[in-house]
Amino acid sequence: MNGFSAGPQVIDRTAGTRLLHVAAILAKERTTPAWDFVMSALGSAVLLIAQFAFLRGLDPSGNTVRYLALARTAYAFSGGQHLERFLIDGYMSGSLMMDVITPLNPLAFIVARSFAGMLASAAATLPGVLVAAFLLGGMPRMSWPGAALYAVSLIFVWLASTGIALISSAIGVALKQSEAAVQLRVFITQLASGALVPVYLYPEWVQRVIRALPFVHLADTSVGIALGGSVSGMYCQIIWSAALLGIGIALWRSRLARLDVYGG
Repeated sequence: MNGFSAGPQVIDRTAGTRLLHVAAILAKERTTPAWDFVMSALGSAVLLIAQFAFLRGLDPSGNTVRYLALARTAYAFSGGQHLERFLIDGYMSGSLMMDVITPLNPLAFIVARSFAGMLASAAATLPGVLVAAFLLGGMPRMSWPGAALYAVSLIFVWLASTGIALISSAIGVALKQSEAAVQLRVFITQLASGALVPVYLYPEWVQRVIRALPFVHLADTSVGIALGGSVSGMYCQIIWSAALLGIGIALWRSRLARLDVYGG
């Protein structure tokens, strides 16, 4: 096992099919048993309605709710939390190397795992967003170009979040801390992305700090793309996605090359 080396075994005529097949299996795992998944989605919907209602009280115009509907939708396409726990727990227990023994190489398998987590996250969150936005008069208004660009930007939300998950999980492994690393990352990304509180509600100096960080591209940037119909924000998403993925892959390539098995 040579970590994330990209060799000929990754690129063949059936690689894409295998990737989607593995992702589908993993997504089914994330949504099974069905009752647990439904209860999770209902819990998410209740929290979203409460969050939207609070912000509608602060801004009767509904603009903040419309922002949040787009931001929460974008953030739902991150799904990095599932990947982080899989990598940290698997590495520290020694099961990771067995998990990645598939027809795909390790990098492709981890991409499939991230994709599956994103699908599960989106499926659990989007119904709640739609219900909350409908009930509280916050359905987004977008032009067709804005909607199309917004949809494309969600791809880079997922890629950037995968890079962030790779980096934070590598830190968690180094510190031998699973839950602490995940919870810290979730806390920071929700606050700094615009998914919890719209970025424009922060003081100006806080906004400047947030916009210099990559987390803002997990939600706020996509909202700007949707409402403004401009691709300028997407350029930043592309750059950050490439940088975060590159750093994350390098960290895990190094980590797997000198695998220390904890717990047996």
